[in-house]
Amino acid sequence: MNLLLLSVVAPVLVFPAVLFLSKKWRKALMIVYIAGLLFLAFYLLTGVELGSYTLLSDLNHTLFSFSDHPYSKIAGFGFLFIGAIGLLYGLDVSKPGEQAVLLGAIASALGVCFADNFLTFLFFWETLTLTTAAVVFLQRTPHAVRMAYRMLFFSLMSGFFLLVGIILQYNATGTFELMYPEAGLFFFILGIGIKTAFLPLHFWVPWGYPAANFPCSVLLAALCTKVGVYAVARVLPPSNFICTMGACMAIYAVIVALFQSDLRHLLSYSIISKVGFMVCGVGLGVPMAVDGGLLFLVYHMLYKALLFMCAGALIYTVGTEKFHELHCPEVSPEKEKGLSPIWKALPVAFVGALVGALAICGAPPFNGYVGKHLIKHAAHGVNPAEMFLILASVGTALCFCKFIYFGFIKARGKVQRKMTFSMQAGIVVLSVSCIATGVWPQLLAPLLPYNTSLDVYTADGIITALKLVAYGIVAFILLARVLEKEIKLSKPIGLKLVIDSSLYSAYGDMLNAAGALKNNIYSSFFHIMQRLDYKPSKNRILQFFNVANLDFDVFMLMGMLGVALVFLFYLQFGILGIGV
Repeated sequence: MNLLLLSVVAPVLVFPAVLFLSKKWRKALMIVYIAGLLFLAFYLLTGVELGSYTLLSDLNHTLFSFSDHPYSKIAGFGFLFIGAIGLLYGLDVSKPGEQAVLLGAIASALGVCFADNFLTFLFFWETLTLTTAAVVFLQRTPHAVRMAYRMLFFSLMSGFFLLVGIILQYNATGTFELMYPEAGLFFFILGIGIKTAFLPLHFWVPWGYPAANFPCSVLLAALCTKVGVYAVARVLPPSNFICTMGACMAIYAVIVALFQSDLRHLLSYSIISKVGFMVCGVGLGVPMAVDGGLLFLVYHMLYKALLFMCAGALIYTVGTEKFHELHCPEVSPEKEKGLSPIWKALPVAFVGALVGALAICGAPPFNGYVGKHLIKHAAHGVNPAEMFLILASVGTALCFCKFIYFGFIKARGKVQRKMTFSMQAGIVVLSVSCIATGVWPQLLAPLLPYNTSLDVYTADGIITALKLVAYGIVAFILLARVLEKEIKLSKPIGLKLVIDSSLYSAYGDMLNAAGALKNNIYSSFFHIMQRLDYKPSKNRILQFFNVANLDFDVFMLMGMLGVALVFLFYLQFGILGIGV
């Protein structure tokens, strides 16, 4: 088996180990896993070829088929590298269940990336849906559970539309080969569009990302919509519709981001805006635009993960991410004396946020400049895309002036606990990466599918980029007092669902009974398993294991994936006729 495919199959073995190992051994295992992901990421830079690999196949059908595509290498590098640094960031603060599920999410993104047919593509598309929704569920708060259900609904609809498109494609072509659709294009656009946050299918992003535990948000931001962008480039044919949709996403989302009252909601809408840049690039279809869109995909993973890390640092150390609580305009002078400026109290997070903000604004010599330069150059003269991207660039600078000024410079807070070493290490690594890939863009040149020249530092390009950033800064100076206030947008139209009281009561009773049954099953199971739990002072034989890490919902997810594997083997040996 090719080394790259180890990143797809390894979580099958590591997943249960992460749940059951004691804290010490779990941390050691995660460090080894992180090192493995980093090795595979740089292994891709050597120009290695995946070739082709199949599993569970006969003469007529192949359930799992993998190969490398010109687009898969650069996307795979991003998923591997950011996956590793994201796991490093949460090494000491993520729950065991979250770490286990995140391994599956990273593997699912890589599975989509290296898939060679629609069956493999759909399987990993849906496992990504389950794992990312489970990560939000594991936050356990009522708000997180509601948001997880909403996120799961959108993601399942994405898979459903994609399935319909695949069936229509198979009926038209007689093959599951991964290619531009000859039938069912509308359903492919809907299915992929939901995952990519096409308008107006984008709501799950600001619902799900801020609701998850803060170290999980880092990887959610790097995986979900980026898998969608890869699918747009790989599956959807270039068109004016795709290009214009991307440009509309860029301008709409950055406007909405301005009105957000906390850090991660602002970052979530900013993701949609920047994904719009990528979609616009790959939608144009010309080599420079596609290379720019895919390069921007990796760059965006780097600086957006960095920004989520810095927002998470505030949540972890200060206990809030809300702008109006951080800059505390109502605090009395006596109470304010006990508060420290955030930029002084958290210098690593502040510098990381500053680097990430400059990168996302496209300021040279940070990496965001390189990707934006290629996309804007390719979109020159394409209306309305060119104008929308220019306005979105100014809006981005305005947004992140708000992010830095009210989140770090003017912000005050009491540091309740210090950042862990792994959190600081993650921020430092990504900060250096944003600068290094900006100063030397040729570092990722071997991964570009069309070998576009990365000599982007021209006088005209630098001046134009600095002008757009300057316009955003000036706009922030003029609007600072307005943006300082907490703005709440009310919906003009409300929908009220009227349900018969008796039906509602019966439904509530069913939910209560189901919840009681779940609790009883969990308590009984945990009581049995707890007897096997290690006791460091008494039992040396089982000292490596700790079933207290077991989470019932994670156990259920393992069961669901197990049923899926059994079903796949049934298809292999029962339907395809092998071995019978």
